[in-house]
Amino acid sequence: MLAAIVSGCGGTEAGGAGSAGGAGGADASDDGSSGAGGVSGAGGVSGAGGVSGAGGVSGAGGVSGAGGASGAGGASGAGGVSGAGAAGAGAAGAGGGSGGSGGASGAAGSGGSAPLFDLPAIRDPATAECTFTNPRTVLKDGVLVSVWDVSYRSWESVGGALVPIRIRGFAARPASVAAALPGVVQAHGLGGYSEEDHATGLAALLKTMTLAYTGPGGGTDATNTSEGLPSSHGNGYRMFDVLQDPRGSWFWAHSVAAMRGLTCLGARSDVDPSRLGMTGFSAGAVATLMSAAVDDRVVAAVPLSGTGAWGVATEAPAAWQHTLLAKAGLSTASPEWSTLLGTIGADVLLPGTSANVLMVNGTTDEFFPLTAHVATWSAIPGAEKRTSLAGNFDHGCYALSGIESAATIEARAEERAKGGQRAWFARWFGTDSRYATIPAAPVVTAVAAGPATFVTAQVDAGGSQLEVQEVKYWWSNDDAFAFGSVELSGAGGGLYQAVVAAPFAANTVYFVDVLYRTRDLVLPERFSLSSVPVIPAGHVPHVRAIETCL
Repeated sequence: MLAAIVSGCGGTEAGGAGSAGGAGGADASDDGSSGAGGVSGAGGVSGAGGVSGAGGVSGAGGVSGAGGASGAGGASGAGGVSGAGAAGAGAAGAGGGSGGSGGASGAAGSGGSAPLFDLPAIRDPATAECTFTNPRTVLKDGVLVSVWDVSYRSWESVGGALVPIRIRGFAARPASVAAALPGVVQAHGLGGYSEEDHATGLAALLKTMTLAYTGPGGGTDATNTSEGLPSSHGNGYRMFDVLQDPRGSWFWAHSVAAMRGLTCLGARSDVDPSRLGMTGFSAGAVATLMSAAVDDRVVAAVPLSGTGAWGVATEAPAAWQHTLLAKAGLSTASPEWSTLLGTIGADVLLPGTSANVLMVNGTTDEFFPLTAHVATWSAIPGAEKRTSLAGNFDHGCYALSGIESAATIEARAEERAKGGQRAWFARWFGTDSRYATIPAAPVVTAVAAGPATFVTAQVDAGGSQLEVQEVKYWWSNDDAFAFGSVELSGAGGGLYQAVVAAPFAANTVYFVDVLYRTRDLVLPERFSLSSVPVIPAGHVPHVRAIETCL
């Protein structure tokens, strides 16, 4: 987590498009090695300790640089987003507070109030200055893929003023398709960065045009390093820098960079702007949820291992947000925390979304426990939403303290991440008739039967293109620290049931997970849909501590 983190669990948090890393690998990024939603094997938290404070606004397009915070047009010149009220002369000069036509007001130094997300400015391709360079062709997962280096303009808020920054990454699409394709933006997690494999892997999996970008301040070389302040700036204070301007949080800048990526995709003739989506792991899932909440260009979204409702998550004393806050010199009693939750918290924004959302999460996540998952899912309006849960999966501690082998848990998570991305985007983009409809979410009931539990589940058969492979009841009687599972037997009419040799306790948390497969005779594709977890009132999960994973 972040660029360095604390000791204890081995590896660093993984997953760019992916489900998550795993068994304590050495990869220092938060991106994962698979761009297609796979498990990278990097997981856990690193033993390097501390949070790097590298920061500052770098390069052209930083605080100074071309289109900086001063001079004509405010922050970015004509058509840009201005920093009205910034220190110095940022709001002065020709164009003043608006930066010329199409601009958005900044942080209210002149008494005004800036919009939290200025969508007309975010959607303006003229100010995005999108470039797709260095075209090449590679073979990825058996698919010939065209690849480009990508660069475009976005913004961050520094000292209450919006400042233009250049975002870099990669884009890819299947080379054999000439028609306009749907476009998907992939967002990485904290401390991460984009890699070519992230774009090519997701493009090969989804058969879409995919853009994988590096969030502000991240990167490893000239091709993938983005300008701006990293999440680790000020020992991580950058994530919570919201008192002067809620847009000062790195999560805001990460989300805007994602939406500007949509702008670059939508402006291309080989992309269908009516079919745009977003996905990402961990903090990338947070950016996905925030973007989907405010930008109605997002037709479909698949956040992986990330939620809103962080106030719910931190009811657990060991929730990892507490450690991040402490490193930044804060706590849940700090005004920065309450301001963050009340302004840019994904669950606060989600009631306005029109996107179709599939939430994929682990059952024992140290940042995003099931209580936060349910609270976030409940904030999403409408019926076209689903959830898919990977039993015993988390941000990496499962490699040390899981009750199954790391390989078993990783395979389960990868199947739900990749399968969920493939099925969900195909459904809402209309790119594969096998997913013309997505089954309804299963419904489960569990009641005490003496020392056992009687479980029934109502399951949608999936229609002519899909079939049910297995239905499993998952439960925990130790405050969601570990989950067991039992396969249910079909009783006809979509009813599945079993008597489970485990007591139904006051703290039992449970759900049912249905694994579907396509009816292909050779190499059928799989994905899962889960019921919304049933959680006792007042339940506080046993979250694994960042220092010990216990």
